[in-house]
Amino acid sequence: MPNIRLITNMCTHYRVKLFEYLNEKLDIDFIFFSEGNEIYWNKKIPLQKGNFKNISLKGINIGKKLRIVPSLISILLFDDSKVIIKCINGRFALPVTFLISKLRKKKFILWTGMWKHPDTIFHKLSFPLTKLIYKYSDAIVVYGTHVKDYLISLGVEPEKIFIGWQTIDNNKFNKLVDNETISLVRKKLKVDSHEKIVLTIARLVEEKGIQYLIEAIHQLENEKLHLVVIGNGPLERGLLQLSKDLSVKLTILNYVPNDEIINYIAACDLFVLPSVTTKTFKEPWGLVVNEVMNQSKPIVVTDAVGAGVGGLIDNNKNGIVVPERNSYELSRAIFKIITDENFAKMLGENAKKTIEGWTYDRMGNQFIEAIKYVSSD
Repeated sequence: MPNIRLITNMCTHYRVKLFEYLNEKLDIDFIFFSEGNEIYWNKKIPLQKGNFKNISLKGINIGKKLRIVPSLISILLFDDSKVIIKCINGRFALPVTFLISKLRKKKFILWTGMWKHPDTIFHKLSFPLTKLIYKYSDAIVVYGTHVKDYLISLGVEPEKIFIGWQTIDNNKFNKLVDNETISLVRKKLKVDSHEKIVLTIARLVEEKGIQYLIEAIHQLENEKLHLVVIGNGPLERGLLQLSKDLSVKLTILNYVPNDEIINYIAACDLFVLPSVTTKTFKEPWGLVVNEVMNQSKPIVVTDAVGAGVGGLIDNNKNGIVVPERNSYELSRAIFKIITDENFAKMLGENAKKTIEGWTYDRMGNQFIEAIKYVSSD
């Protein structure tokens, strides 16, 4: 039996190298309990496998938000591992893993990016249990300082919180994209030679705040801007209509393969992630920001984006952070970038320097520190 088990919903392309790193350093295996049916996950992006010990459990989906995985119970009841790491996901998997771990006196480490509890009936009813999990977790690994601050505000002891800085595979996104490829992208998008591309990559849903970005660009109608959105979702028709009403040039690409995303990032003049807080969501991080920083692009995010306030973006140094739901401040930030070439270049260069230090070993070492912490009792 492994000494450590990490239980999470699925293995995505941005987690493979983290899991491989932990596998190299620890006696650990991984349990996945999802088929990738999460609302936020694009089903066209395949789940991954890596060089680490893992099993994928079968389950029963009840509606869109509940997955029952009976085999997880038997595994946990007869498991001899000493430390259990569990992500915050899973309305069934989280409480079952926590309760059985405590029953069997195992060390329990929570891994979470949540920094606002959703305002729904289910989450209001479940919040007391969530607070108990925070309180009685032996350690907690969080996405950034924003999550640490949130947990401390709920009374969690700071010394048991470890920041596992959110990371992507920089080597996939820091490659040089040649001018010919960039020209082909601009041609495909039908972008005029005098236009600047404002890019966002996000689902077309309320919490991504794309309507505020359209309004912001409308306020800059004298500038030659072309908004490109990569993503799909139920708001597509409404966003297209809004852009038409406000005379904003908008191109929506519902899907771009992951290995081609870099070409669109390289072709853009700036990137914006205008996420907003809703009753059910607050952007845990926004890993696309990490991706864009690898291409030395100026970035604007709102203060509802975890990457913007959690330790990655240093305002006006390697990106700009603006208030959420504020199209005026968003337009001011965009205007500053597109009219001040030196400022835009400085943001991009600093972004590139920053992201070079955000590696999987840096992230993984915080999991190792959390494990050492709980094992020292």
